[in-house]
Amino acid sequence: MSSIRCEECGIGRCHPVTTPYLLKVGKHMLVMPDSPAYVCDICGNRFFDDEFLNGVHYLLEQAAEDSRRRARRRQAPRPEPVALPQARRSR
Repeated sequence: MSSIRCEECGIGRCHPVTTPYLLKVGKHMLVMPDSPAYVCDICGNRFFDDEFLNGVHYLLEQAAEDSRRRARRRQAPRPEPVALPQARRSR
């Protein structure tokens, strides 16, 4: 990562840093402690690396898809057990 011009203030330079990424997902909080980001040396504007965010969102989509798939399997009706006829013993 290299420094880039700040789009917020237009005069500062955004330098690469690592910072926590926090995302509320339903009732849960996703915390990724050392996430790649940029911070402006003038205004302090902070934003996360696009490649990192794309990866996080891809993983969340995959997890949601897996969760939906498991839920469908749990809801699928199970066939009723069929009683097998008792074998007759000859005397």
